[in-house]
Amino acid sequence: MIYQGRARYPVREAILHTSATPGGWDDGKSDKDVLDAFWRWHVEGLPHRWRKIGYHRIIRTDGTVLWDTKYLRSITEIGAHVRERNRGTIGICLIPARMVPNVLRPGATFADYYTEAQRAALKSYLAELANFTDLQRVTGHNDHAPKACPGFKVEGRDWLP
Repeated sequence: MIYQGRARYPVREAILHTSATPGGWDDGKSDKDVLDAFWRWHVEGLPHRWRKIGYHRIIRTDGTVLWDTKYLRSITEIGAHVRERNRGTIGICLIPARMVPNVLRPGATFADYYTEAQRAALKSYLAELANFTDLQRVTGHNDHAPKACPGFKVEGRDWLP
């Protein structure tokens, strides 16, 4: 079982997010370029100046899963990705291949905004995570807040290993 923080909250949920970037924003950027940009937004650019990026993982459009704990939260650290829903959750941010609108479109799907490489990487990462903890739910940010993020309605049963 994976636990987070000193209070040892058991990790049982993964929450999917989208970055507020144009489609294909990461094309031609190195992993470090991507992490540096997220660092500027989450650590240097916010008034509360988080100590690290709020997510635990970032999945690039080519399917690369970024997990460098110098920048991102370790899975044993409490994230900063959903107000009042960070304890016992893993925040996974997908960089969109196509722009995600600010309003959730009825019937929108993963494939509308993300690549097949991202789908494969996400499913693989969730299966790996489930080997180490009792992963019971996969949700979207929009399940916990009035947002479009990650751009589609996450059906947990489609993502649980």
